[in-house]
Amino acid sequence: MRYSNLHNHTNFSDGKHTPEENVLSAIEKNMLSLGFSDHSFTACDPSYCMWEEKYDAYKQEINRLKQKYAAQLPIYLGMELDYYSALADRDSYDYILASVHYIVRDGVCYPIDHSPQQQKDCANEVFGGDYVAMAKCYYDMLCEHVERVQPDFVGHFDVITKFSLMPEEEERYRKVAREALVRAIDACPFIEMNTGAISRGWRKTPYPCAYLLDTVKQQGGHILLSADSHHKDNLTFFFDESVELLRNAGIDHIAVFNGKEFDLMGI
Repeated sequence: MRYSNLHNHTNFSDGKHTPEENVLSAIEKNMLSLGFSDHSFTACDPSYCMWEEKYDAYKQEINRLKQKYAAQLPIYLGMELDYYSALADRDSYDYILASVHYIVRDGVCYPIDHSPQQQKDCANEVFGGDYVAMAKCYYDMLCEHVERVQPDFVGHFDVITKFSLMPEEEERYRKVAREALVRAIDACPFIEMNTGAISRGWRKTPYPCAYLLDTVKQQGGHILLSADSHHKDNLTFFFDESVELLRNAGIDHIAVFNGKEFDLMGI
């Protein structure tokens, strides 16, 4: 199969390579299309994001690449919009994905997907060691964010499981996750299957996890493949395996962006 990927990071935020290096890699991989979605500015933690003063240069560069490589690869301009960010000129982007990376309490910013220790600190210091309560807070924030900004798709839905600290086998946790996914799909039916944690060595399976794929199917949601790539070599990382996981879950199509909306492509 030929693949599209809308969730990619460059050296405008925390990615390793330039946008053009990513484009050349995508052309070499014979991809259907490539979208860029660098991190929006988060004042609570500016270490991973794109500073607002870089937004114009980012847009100019992606639009330049659109023109330069128009005959070889469709290129799209996006933004990964965090819960703690705002985007005044959304219409200048081809798409937006909504994600949550932090829980902020009493002036303390807790990244939930940067390191196991930071996630443990959040669970212990904010939620008294109750990981399900932490998960509920995260999922409520994500759903609120999706409902508020009406994104084109939802980013790494259950990223809170990245470090295998959540009690994923417990029904109490699964109930929280399922209910949140139903709520998210009601606001935005397009959910990414994100392979980023696999390429970084944290997981062996993508988000959303297998039992949540049943919920996506039952609720009429649609999956798009996403690498959450920070390296030009990972633009389609684990995509063949992800398609197989989708087929095994009884899902027979993926969503592919055409520049304005999503088309459904059979797998």
